[in-house]
Amino acid sequence: MPARPPTTTSLLVSDRLPRRRLAGTMWQGMGSRAGRTVTRLPDRGYRRAEQGSVGPILLEVRPSGDHIDLQIWGPAATPTGEAERALAACKAWAGFDDDLSGFADVIAGTPVLRRVASQIGEPIIGVMPRAAESFGRAVLGQLVQGLEAGRSIAQMVAMTGTPTGHGVWAYPTRSSLGATSAHELRRCGISLRSAGALHAFTVDEARFQALANARDWHAMNTHLRRVKGCGVWTSAETRLYLGDADAISFGDYHIPALVGWALGERTETDEAMAELLAPYKPHRGRVIRLLESAAGRGLVSSKPRRGPRAALSEHRYW
Repeated sequence: MPARPPTTTSLLVSDRLPRRRLAGTMWQGMGSRAGRTVTRLPDRGYRRAEQGSVGPILLEVRPSGDHIDLQIWGPAATPTGEAERALAACKAWAGFDDDLSGFADVIAGTPVLRRVASQIGEPIIGVMPRAAESFGRAVLGQLVQGLEAGRSIAQMVAMTGTPTGHGVWAYPTRSSLGATSAHELRRCGISLRSAGALHAFTVDEARFQALANARDWHAMNTHLRRVKGCGVWTSAETRLYLGDADAISFGDYHIPALVGWALGERTETDEAMAELLAPYKPHRGRVIRLLESAAGRGLVSSKPRRGPRAALSEHRYW
């Protein structure tokens, strides 16, 4: 058995599943600073924190021999039904609910996709448990570099979330984030526009969570687009965090060129990307994930860099 966390938490429920590749999205929320919602465990596993009715809950995924152990830790007073729902969320986060049906067929006619899928495996997309965190990460990723977005998210979670004492923080509750003024969020490098979007989401958070649980991506997109400050890109990023394998982040600074160069057309526009990805529906987002992974390993052609990386902005911080 893995080492037991400190005695302030109890093992609420667990499951053991046959070993398989974990979702490549489990790392989202990691970091080395206060405010991270995910951390790596010594045994190549992962731990994340979620809010619970009587205290934070820890979701742990631990590879063990030819199995993967899923464990839910939290206050002993946590209701049984809540613990079971957390276990189901843990399973989805690890990618066990991902549906790869038809993916091999849609990429069969594209040699480069077949090759990289055989080299690095078909992308497994996990599900971030809370729609609120998914939306928050998407909103704070608007128009900034990933490092800067991660810094703002961690600062916000450290300020308004719940520490667990186990190296991770639970993303803030609806009431906690809703009660934090835009002025206070500015200290985390969050613009007035982004703060407004975060606050607007909290008003209808229950509906968004229900749509995410139902995987009703069309309705999810429709309602997200009604939130002021949420456009095409933010909606797609939110749905990707929630497991929508067909979501495309139109308007992204990098993805159109990534797709165009990797698929041999060397195009760099949203319109060209939409045309190139059309044959891969309903796995267009998964194809993008595959190409991102392949490009990071130098397995596909990519647009050459012609200058230094842009510096992180400083004007957003006090």
